[in-house]
Amino acid sequence: MKIFRNSITALTLAAIVAMTMLGSGCDYVRKVIAKDKLNQGAILYNQGRTKQAQEFFREAKETDPTNSIAWLYYGATLVKEYKEPTIEDQKKKEIANQAIEVYKKALDLSSNNCISIDNAVSYLATIYDDLKDDGEWQKWMEKRAESDCSKDDVKAQSYYSIAQRYWKCTYDETTRYADKVILANQPFHYRNMDYPAALPDKQKAEQCVAKGLEYMEKALTINPEYVDAMYYKGLLYRERQKLTKEEAKRKELDQLAVKIANEASATQKRIEAAAAQQKEQEQAAPKG
Repeated sequence: MKIFRNSITALTLAAIVAMTMLGSGCDYVRKVIAKDKLNQGAILYNQGRTKQAQEFFREAKETDPTNSIAWLYYGATLVKEYKEPTIEDQKKKEIANQAIEVYKKALDLSSNNCISIDNAVSYLATIYDDLKDDGEWQKWMEKRAESDCSKDDVKAQSYYSIAQRYWKCTYDETTRYADKVILANQPFHYRNMDYPAALPDKQKAEQCVAKGLEYMEKALTINPEYVDAMYYKGLLYRERQKLTKEEAKRKELDQLAVKIANEASATQKRIEAAAAQQKEQEQAAPKG
């Protein structure tokens, strides 16, 4: 968190008040006072005195309600507060929901400030994740991925995170129906989920595979050498293999998963070799 280094002295504040009385406007005074409170709060925050910093940030946003940074900083203290391990669940939920409203307000005030926008959106996704609200978490992750403010690595990572969660969705379902007798030797064996009681679970797993592949492709379209995304794409095809009964189709999916895994491994080695070569060149370069 950036620290503003100057603070208002009593003499300076008196001068500002005098200027206001002469007609310069109280809005200017509010903004300067709010900035000073941000300065003091940032210093306390960086010292680990979060509760005291929270009061300064609260006063800053109340002094100048249009200051998006004040709302962002205040939200950061609320997140730290509800993440305390000793806090009760109900209190945690209350503070988290308060933080959500604070970050939404900050977002509304951010205008075209990309740093503030990304900060607010990423925090909103984090808070909803902490609240185990998968629907809202995904909504804000997609907003981050689709934002004009996000760089390509952030976009790809956001889509990847969504896809990975869909992989877990189907993996959890197929794991429940694994045949423990043959699992050790045939980890991708067909999961019998064709009887009425299991059909809803199979449909859920199939839908999660399809959505996972959709979002993984979005990540790989942005960064074709995203190795983790490549590996998980292969794992998603493994999940589809578990859900497929027809042997010819299972063999096709098996070959596809192996091919993707090999491509991911080759890409990883190529990236590491390029990084090593660059490091050697930098070390060999003449020192000025």
